[in-house]
Amino acid sequence: MTPSRDRVRRQPRRLLRFGAAVLVAFAVLFLVLRAIRPTELHATLAEVSPELVIIAAVPAFVFICARAWRYRLLIGAGPHHNGTILAITLGSWGASLILPGPTGDAAFVWLARQRLGTPVAVAAGAAVLSRLLDVASLLLIALAAAPLAGVLLPHLVLAGGAALSVLIAAALVALFAGRSRRALVAWLSKLPLPSAIGQPLHAAIEELGSGYQPLTLVVLTLAARLATGLQYFLLFAAIDQPLSIVQVWFALSVRTLLLAVPVQGLGGLGTTQVWWTVGLTLLGWPADVALTTSLAVHLLDLCVSLPQAAAGWMILAIRRAAPPVKTSPVERAAQRL
Repeated sequence: MTPSRDRVRRQPRRLLRFGAAVLVAFAVLFLVLRAIRPTELHATLAEVSPELVIIAAVPAFVFICARAWRYRLLIGAGPHHNGTILAITLGSWGASLILPGPTGDAAFVWLARQRLGTPVAVAAGAAVLSRLLDVASLLLIALAAAPLAGVLLPHLVLAGGAALSVLIAAALVALFAGRSRRALVAWLSKLPLPSAIGQPLHAAIEELGSGYQPLTLVVLTLAARLATGLQYFLLFAAIDQPLSIVQVWFALSVRTLLLAVPVQGLGGLGTTQVWWTVGLTLLGWPADVALTTSLAVHLLDLCVSLPQAAAGWMILAIRRAAPPVKTSPVERAAQRL
């Protein structure tokens, strides 16, 4: 079967999955809006402190800077590309805030290819490694913050989360350690992979794993977690719902981990409130209060984040695009994969 025919056969299934996800997301949004009392939401938003919301934009920007620096290390870009990578990270962040699914990662891969000439396999690998670092850090923060926040998690959840974190950490260490990376490449070379897939995969592993950057990547990931925790700490305080920083980290970690669920609402509306409610109810909040508060916080979050994301797209639009990069047959095969 030719690749074009294969894509034609997969397209209806993709549309069906996308349509089902959109319907579920709208159904969740409808239920959330039914459960929220408009008068309570209006009263919550009426007490917003504009000063705290404005201050919250600072740690939000620090969060994006940490992610941009991490991307720069992973794709091996030079310091002269700092501004472009920051704009790319802002733009892809905006896509993830508005559109459901892994659109943010897809936007980063596309923009890195168009603006920096980064091979698709390397950009996609950087996005995957970033997600793995995020998941491991979120799991560890949730497990560490739970007892400090007064949350008693089941022993099975504690053991499972710790085991998954260790597994991800071991995989990352294996990638960045020279001997294990060479062993991984040697093992992949023995698999019956087509050269159109094997060659870019080997090149991406070597590119992503080379250099002495694991400790820096970990520090940047922790900096991103600290910044976003401070951002939401300020947003909760802005609506007179103060939480301790430990409680914010726990609820935020639960919410962010649940964002991996393939069903997400447009603009994060509906589903994000459910994920926040899971974390807040574990802290002892009533479900109706958690839903109302989480919707108010989410709206404030969009007010803080979307202007910065729009600035990233504006910078990309103003800056002269890099010359078009020719795509080799090997990379076209990797893109189809």
